[in-house]
Amino acid sequence: MRFQKVVLTGGCGRLGRYVAQRLRPHCDLTLLDRVPAEEPGLVRADITDYEALKRIFAGQEAVVHLAAIPNPRTAPADVTFRINVQGSWAVLQAAEDCGVRRVVVASSDAVLGLHYNPPGWGPRYLPIDEDHPQRPIDFYSLSKECTEAICRSYAARGRLQVLALRPTHIVFPPELPEIEARGADVQNYHLWTYIAPEDVAEGFACALQVAEAPYAPYFLTAADGLNTRPTLELLRERYGGLPPLRDPGWFAANPCAAILDARRARDRLGFAARVSWHDMVAARDAARTDA
Repeated sequence: MRFQKVVLTGGCGRLGRYVAQRLRPHCDLTLLDRVPAEEPGLVRADITDYEALKRIFAGQEAVVHLAAIPNPRTAPADVTFRINVQGSWAVLQAAEDCGVRRVVVASSDAVLGLHYNPPGWGPRYLPIDEDHPQRPIDFYSLSKECTEAICRSYAARGRLQVLALRPTHIVFPPELPEIEARGADVQNYHLWTYIAPEDVAEGFACALQVAEAPYAPYFLTAADGLNTRPTLELLRERYGGLPPLRDPGWFAANPCAAILDARRARDRLGFAARVSWHDMVAARDAARTDA
């Protein structure tokens, strides 16, 4: 791996465990989390504690920043903003102060503002790339837009390499029983997009491995959606029409293709999701049979 000394914030969380498993064999990994856990290399700290972060980041080469409130249902708005926004500032400022070379930050496709059916706001074109307009109106999505603004600012200062990865809905094992229902729901809040946690972990590994890292956001998503009906059919039913198709071949090649375009991550980071929801369902059903 390009960086040998890496700090992983949120390393004991749901996603953090997958990322830690992916990175640990290839670097000297320090986990940073505020929860007590029996994990090798764990240092307990709060990501809003700037002075503590400076002590932990001293001598490190890279930081992967996952620690955050992960959705608008987990904590109230004030707590979400303090942890997601102030925490991201503290991480990037401490990293810059300590001479860390690269920070890879977990953002979210929620920055688009498309989640939770905001009135009068649907996709402006398809497929959706990272240049799509953003209009977040819920506090969680807004916290992620603020996080990306902080990332852009620190990247522009020129003392840090900063990348912002935007995973779409991560399907963890407890959600597998409802995966087909999500795909059939016309009003599915994440517009049927998904990604396996193993693939998200691979995306962060790719972001650490790439040689050149000018600032940019990157979608991380599976190539298809959870839907079995054609994606355009669902969108037409949901919104009463379709936006312009910038790449008509996108849905011609795969009628159930995801609405998010992750080609930037493929072309610049060498990342492509490998796990399909069909694989997840097959593994789930096999486990039920074995039980």
